[in-house]
Amino acid sequence: MSTNVNIKSNSGASNGGTVYSDTSVYTGTWFRIDALSDAVFTTLTGNVSGMGSTTLKAGQSLYGSFTAITLASGAVVAYND
Repeated sequence: MSTNVNIKSNSGASNGGTVYSDTSVYTGTWFRIDALSDAVFTTLTGNVSGMGSTTLKAGQSLYGSFTAITLASGAVVAYND
């Protein structure tokens, strides 16, 4: 499931973002990913290597340039690049 999120322009994420909370494959361009609950990635493609099967704990953020997200579990918000 994905849900669009409106972001205020002074947050550093003025292009908005999307909440992902299922195991579908999503593609796009994101610069930051925040874990809303403990999130285990099956796939996280981008310029940060070694992130497959990694757990991002609730409240943690990951910065980089990401192009594909697949979750095994949890929920994240990915901010559009």
